[in-house]
Amino acid sequence: MTKRGGMMIGLIIATHGNSSVELIKGAEMFAGPLSQCRAWTLNPGDDIQKGEQMLEEYVDELDQEEGVLIMADLFGGTPSNLATKIALRRENVETVTGVNLPMIIQFVTERETQTLDELVESCIETAQDGIKCPTKIMKERR
Repeated sequence: MTKRGGMMIGLIIATHGNSSVELIKGAEMFAGPLSQCRAWTLNPGDDIQKGEQMLEEYVDELDQEEGVLIMADLFGGTPSNLATKIALRRENVETVTGVNLPMIIQFVTERETQTLDELVESCIETAQDGIKCPTKIMKERR
């Protein structure tokens, strides 16, 4: 099922530390400025309840009726757990873990043509496909 044109799926990258900010900067090197996108960070000493409120506010801000995808760094970590808690309470919010640059670029490339469910699947597939051992590949080709 392909999306109707016009609206854009929102993206939140939620991580321990500031890696979410840096991942967005990295993705922008390939895709230009990312619209409808927010970085959510969790640093030592942060108030978890305030963090959850902020994450919820980002979802409200970014949801243009097509939904929001929250990409978290670590399955079972606080960013993932808070994102999942929000996603389970709301419609059109999904969470994936193991965020990486290929996943974000896939999202940005397909966010206007795929549904939220399709994006979840293609982002996971792209993230997994992006994990390689270049030295082993090159040695096998010799």
